[in-house]
Amino acid sequence: MPEKSGGNPEKLWGGRFSESTDREVEMFTQSISFDRALWQQDIKGSRAHAAMLLKVHLLTEEEEHLIQEGLSRIEKEIKDEIFPFRDEYEDIHMNIEKRLFELVGTPAQKIHTARSRNDQVALDLRLYVIDRSREMAGLLAEFVRVLIGQSRRMREILLPGYTHLQQAQPISAGYYFMAHAERLLRDRRRFLEVDRGLTLSPLGSGALAGTTLPIDRESVARQLGFSGVTGNGLDAVSDRDFVADFLHAAVMLSLHLSGWAEEWILWSTREFGFVRIPDRYMTGSSMMPQKRNPDVLELIRGKTGRVIGHYMGLATILKGLPLSYNRDLQEDKEHLFDAAETIRQSVTLFMRIAGESVLDEDRLRQALSGDELLATDMAEDLVRGGIPFREAHAIVGRIVARCERDRRKLASLTDEELHEFSPAFPKGYASALTPENSVRRRDLPGGPAPERVEERIREIERELDGR
Repeated sequence: MPEKSGGNPEKLWGGRFSESTDREVEMFTQSISFDRALWQQDIKGSRAHAAMLLKVHLLTEEEEHLIQEGLSRIEKEIKDEIFPFRDEYEDIHMNIEKRLFELVGTPAQKIHTARSRNDQVALDLRLYVIDRSREMAGLLAEFVRVLIGQSRRMREILLPGYTHLQQAQPISAGYYFMAHAERLLRDRRRFLEVDRGLTLSPLGSGALAGTTLPIDRESVARQLGFSGVTGNGLDAVSDRDFVADFLHAAVMLSLHLSGWAEEWILWSTREFGFVRIPDRYMTGSSMMPQKRNPDVLELIRGKTGRVIGHYMGLATILKGLPLSYNRDLQEDKEHLFDAAETIRQSVTLFMRIAGESVLDEDRLRQALSGDELLATDMAEDLVRGGIPFREAHAIVGRIVARCERDRRKLASLTDEELHEFSPAFPKGYASALTPENSVRRRDLPGGPAPERVEERIREIERELDGR
């Protein structure tokens, strides 16, 4: 038979029960092994709640003072890693309350007045998601600034832009880095939107229908930085939309990092050789001495599946829950906590890799030596001469096919040879076909011309500066 706890139950809800909880049940239902991550938010909420209980005369000044002192002591113990976490107290809320009783005695038994663990965890989770959303927004702003620095340093380097993993048109390194910056900027906005959406405090909702006691929900909300309180307790204690919103932002960020990681994994191979990643971010082989493996980027790519899994896991938990709180919601935390830490680590490492790696200019020049990337420019120049685009497209296609057959470059064609295909080509046209000219001529908003790239950088800097 499974071992059972002896003696009277020490649960906050134990008065109703005639026997102790089965030990195996305790271990199955406990969440302290992971929800201890909420300790800062739980103490912050308890401080505000105690101050409100004093305000409405449900605590005396002496009781409130003892509670605040006890919470300070607990905060220090957790920071010093000497706090006695205990599985039998189930979660972070009960662990802190039980420890508070050990430190200050009877006043600790009043801290839960007009409060349920349902609205307590709803508050703690909101505060946690606010903290992590702001952290990610800050990290991504830093990452974008790193890419701005790389863009300006490498603005003169040209490289092939790709579609379908086939060379398409020449672009600048500045334009390339800012493409990734645009993605991260959208990710930052998503995390900021999660933060902006969390304006209402659920504390005071109780288990689901509030309390008969004369509490002041608004004062607690203001003290905690909220602009107001939730409008329906039945909804507030079971609402996890904001967790799903955070995980959605995490998934999109992970997808962007994963695609970039895949790109640089290819680019760091001997076959491409476009990027040189510092040795400190590479690993070797236990058997092959020559190997430089991009393991960090591979793990960032791999961990994307983990973050997607957390999003799907939460959605699966929420899909069939009736109102209001159900214990299933305990399972939301591991999805949230692990995803938050995974994306934090991934962004931190990728930011360093992106800021410290260098592009190989010689290899990029070799990649650009085949001037088929300029075929679109040729077609557009024929359009300037009055030829319909579809016809111009076909003409240039035939020119490219001829050059491939004869193993010649487009720029080597004489005026006479070009006129065989169309008299619309101006004199000396082929000699003007260069990647540099192609990039400079694309001088439109969103284009790769150096002035346009710098213009967009300044717009992004204003956004990051809050102007």
